[in-house]
Amino acid sequence: MAQQLLVYVSVILMGGALSLFLAVYAMLRFRNAPGGRYYILAALMASILAFGYAFELTSGDLSQIKFWIGIEYFSLPFLPVFTLLMCLEYADMQIGPWKRRALFIIPLLTFIFQHTNDFHQLYYTSVGLRADAPFPIVELGKGPWYLVHTIYMYSCLAVAIGVLLIRMLKARYRFRLQMLAMTAGLLVPVAGNLYYLAGKSPYGIDLGPVFISVSFIFHSMAVFRFRMFNVAPIAREIVFENMGDGVLVLNEQDVVVDYNRAMLRLVPELCKKSIGRSAAEALAGHPAIAKCVELGGEHDLKLDAERPLYVHVRFSPIRDRDSRRSGRIVTFIDITERVVLEQKLQKLASTDGLTGLFNKNALIERSETALRELSPQGPGVSVIMFDVDHFKKVNDTFGHEAGDGVLAGVAEIIRNVLDGSGIAGRYGGDEFVLCLPETNIEQGRIIAEKIRAAVERLEIVVEGRTVRATSSFGVSHLLSPLGERYGAPEMQLLMRRADHALYSAKKLGRNRVGLCEDEDRQSLEAN
Repeated sequence: MAQQLLVYVSVILMGGALSLFLAVYAMLRFRNAPGGRYYILAALMASILAFGYAFELTSGDLSQIKFWIGIEYFSLPFLPVFTLLMCLEYADMQIGPWKRRALFIIPLLTFIFQHTNDFHQLYYTSVGLRADAPFPIVELGKGPWYLVHTIYMYSCLAVAIGVLLIRMLKARYRFRLQMLAMTAGLLVPVAGNLYYLAGKSPYGIDLGPVFISVSFIFHSMAVFRFRMFNVAPIAREIVFENMGDGVLVLNEQDVVVDYNRAMLRLVPELCKKSIGRSAAEALAGHPAIAKCVELGGEHDLKLDAERPLYVHVRFSPIRDRDSRRSGRIVTFIDITERVVLEQKLQKLASTDGLTGLFNKNALIERSETALRELSPQGPGVSVIMFDVDHFKKVNDTFGHEAGDGVLAGVAEIIRNVLDGSGIAGRYGGDEFVLCLPETNIEQGRIIAEKIRAAVERLEIVVEGRTVRATSSFGVSHLLSPLGERYGAPEMQLLMRRADHALYSAKKLGRNRVGLCEDEDRQSLEAN
């Protein structure tokens, strides 16, 4: 065997062995991955073609050559179809079952015409040996169906390459490497076949199988180096990029490996340059998120933004094939809608519907909490209890609409006077209670007087009639505790004392502020 032929045969056999190995490997490791089954079939077809052509080149006469050409055509017509279907499925471009079956019509006809060529010469017009070659090389006259097969083969490869290039533009960097390796693998046999059809190959040796063998080197790079079928890149892009929740992927050293589009809503500074940086560095402008990622563990996080944003942070480990931890996925689940709804429900449950102040239960609960948190060296706490004078008369004279208007007006006065401080609620009917932590008796009296004066100036117009009202107040006070913290008993005591002061104000003629001035703890506790 000539030295040059030995080189070709050796390369083809190595390529066939590589194709066979990849087919077996794919069958064992990723046959169910998108494009995996067609990859197996394409690699198997390439292996059959390579081994068949190697035996063709080492054949001693024309009859042996024709036999091995027939073996090659068990795979050659179907190889471009399997390659196309592999790329379509890998790129998540679905075609219907009938279209998939239609793709096999021309390959089947090619298979039939090639094996029955002696009866019609549609595929080969002639089959003979080259006279100028130092070893047996077949010389084939191309028939009309050979042209059909060639056009169909190049069309399948062109569509496959086009699909990969289109998807490559939308994919992330590492998936572009996969598709680039696959595209290079598809272009190599095309170049080799064009070289052969142009009559440039030595002694007319068909370099197609040689270049197919080389192409599977690129495919093996995609499989092993870039892990082409470990995940479905396009499906991953579709799911990962279109997730509503922000996702940050970190390796075991907490270096940023990836992030999705939704993550930019939380950390707009993330960009391609963030990949490879530590999480602390990439999230430096967002200390709350950075601290959360550093600590780990599931919890809720409120992010400062133009509009309140609440997220539930979840950590999921990433494990390799040996179940060793190799990183973690941090998912930021948007729970703003849920939190806002819970806040609204909580507000409804604790708010008086007419006045917008706390209802009785919420008033008592929050006041008791405030008493427990009093500063030991502070001025203590004041409680104001008041009601609208002759409120029943307002309802009987002007109607309940007027009464509701008066109560709503009083509530607005309370909000304006307190200006966010203290705890105010509707205790029942026309009665209101204010709890003022860190306030002495004189400060409590001044606040009560401001509210009383404002109520006296209040005018409510109902059906053209002006409604006026006055109010009476009782103020009690308790110094800050020296030992144990205050709680429910002390709040009830303060309200009882304020009620006594309110009763005294009414006896003195209403529309005034009454005080419970006894600040001695023992005297209060005795009551």
